[in-house]
Amino acid sequence: MKIIMFGAGASARMLYDELCKTHEIVAFADNDPQKWGKELHGLKIYAPQECLQAVQYDRIVVSAFCGLKEIRQQCLELGVPEEKIITTFFESSQESRKIFLKNLAPLLSEYEQEADVAEAGVYRGEFARWINFYFPNRTLHLFDTFEGFQERDLVVEREGAFSEEGVGHFSDTSVDLVMEQMPYPKQCQVHKGYFPDTAQGLERRFCFVNLDMDLYLPIYNGLRLFQNRMTPNGVILVHDYFSSGYKGAKAAVEQFLSECGGEIQKYPIGDDASILLTGRWKQESP
Repeated sequence: MKIIMFGAGASARMLYDELCKTHEIVAFADNDPQKWGKELHGLKIYAPQECLQAVQYDRIVVSAFCGLKEIRQQCLELGVPEEKIITTFFESSQESRKIFLKNLAPLLSEYEQEADVAEAGVYRGEFARWINFYFPNRTLHLFDTFEGFQERDLVVEREGAFSEEGVGHFSDTSVDLVMEQMPYPKQCQVHKGYFPDTAQGLERRFCFVNLDMDLYLPIYNGLRLFQNRMTPNGVILVHDYFSSGYKGAKAAVEQFLSECGGEIQKYPIGDDASILLTGRWKQESP
């Protein structure tokens, strides 16, 4: 079966290794103009419309973790029959994260009423929407540059051979786009800019934090910053810990844990991507 993979980022590189064992991958499509004309695994990366016109295919596999619904709709609008669009590879992971959050929220409410929640690495707000939904009475702090990856973080990625992304990746977003998704927008505070600079001076306690910044340096800095701002029963979730495309996420977690002296433990949540951190957080003043 001839497959076009829609999405040419870290998730696609990971999924390619699985798909190429049983299918013929013929091309990659991506919405990022910076990738058009380049190659991934020896295959050309096309603009979506060009790819569908130039390449013969049997199925389109959505190989981007974020924006599954949007990419599916885009394919339909470009004339791809619905039965030829495959989105299942990352749907189960997203659903697992959602169920985890749904079950976690009432438990945390039993422990701590006066605490906020946060996400660093919001992108288009897909997971932030569910944080806002399941924690409707808590202030949700949203940290993001809304301009994609920054060179200062990518320097570390290259030095550690953690990932291969470029400046501006994940820049196709905006504050307005994110806020349109929030069911309780009045409960949200947006901190736009380079993280963790945008969190300095924030004197709040947190019962739940999601770190989804993909790269070593912001994840490590996020863990260091939030470790003394968590409630005693607080939880930090780090996305991409199990990702082979963003190796810096696991490296940052392991470095942080090595500095904690066994006070913090890690647990998977069943989404094949994230790690949960909890334990004896530092209780210093933020």
